[in-house]
Amino acid sequence: MLGKHLGRAITEPQRRRWLELMMDAADEAGLPTDPEFRAAFVGYLEWGTRLAVSNSQPGAQPPHAAPVPHWGWGVAPPYRPS
Repeated sequence: MLGKHLGRAITEPQRRRWLELMMDAADEAGLPTDPEFRAAFVGYLEWGTRLAVSNSQPGAQPPHAAPVPHWGWGVAPPYRPS
């Protein structure tokens, strides 16, 4: 995936717009709306898009292998509004 972003010079406004579109798509697809799921989902998107911006800049040399964090969902009981 890193190679797909090389040299594209992604801007911060483009990153934010992509996040907005992903959140709209999540809503349209009916993904869970509970806060714990959305926090994990947004955390992953934020992590990935910030790396994409960094790795897309001219002269960027992303590592060939890097650890990927793990996000959890379902650790706490599901949110139930009153």
